[in-house]
Amino acid sequence: MFKSHLPAFLSRLDLPSAAESMGETAVACVREQMLHGYERPVCDTGALMQDVSFAVNGNTVTIGNTLPYAVPVHEGTSRTSGRPYLAEGILNNAEALRQAAAEALRRQGA
Repeated sequence: MFKSHLPAFLSRLDLPSAAESMGETAVACVREQMLHGYERPVCDTGALMQDVSFAVNGNTVTIGNTLPYAVPVHEGTSRTSGRPYLAEGILNNAEALRQAAAEALRRQGA
C-alpha cells in the first residue's frame, strides 16, 4: 500500500521563509519595472518606489503600495494611461521569484 510522506516533508519546511525570500525578490523586481519598464520611469520623488512593500501571512505573500496615488498610477485615470508596475514586475519575473523560493528551501536542506 502507498504511504504518502508529503505531509511529514511539508511540515519540516519553513515555507514562510521561502515566502519572505520571494517577497524581497518581488519588491526588487517591481522597483526595477518602475525604473526601466516604461518609456519614462514611474517615479517623481521616489516615494512611490520606496513605498513598495510586502507582507507574509503563512505561505502567502502580498505586495503593494499604501500611498493614496498608487492606484491611479497603476490603473490609470480618465486622463492618463496606467502603468501596472506591480502586475508587470511580478509577471515578468516569475522565474526569478521561483528561484528565490527554491534557493530558500535549498538552504533549509529541502
